[in-house]
Amino acid sequence: MTITPIPALQPLAAPSDAAPMGSPSDDAPLSAAGTGANDVAPAGFATLLTALNDGAAQLERAEGAENAFIAGTGSLQEMVFERAKADSLVSIAAATSSHVVQSLNTISQMQL
Repeated sequence: MTITPIPALQPLAAPSDAAPMGSPSDDAPLSAAGTGANDVAPAGFATLLTALNDGAAQLERAEGAENAFIAGTGSLQEMVFERAKADSLVSIAAATSSHVVQSLNTISQMQL
């Protein structure tokens, strides 16, 4: 049986090494929008679609491992491991969507 390790999470963009985190550099302008040198670039829509595609692929791998176990060609360990990875992704996606909805709700209630 081969167990594939969960890939390491890669940062969306590396922060600038000009100043330590939390301390603005002297030449970086400060603004309300937060455009200092240490800001991380926002993820693009393509990155979001890639993450959703990877999540769907993990769910398919979990289903395949379950079907292989039922057919007698897969192991219980592989099935449980793949299902646990899929459950973790679903849990993270649910928490993220909850935070996004809460943020949008807060923004929509702001008086302009």
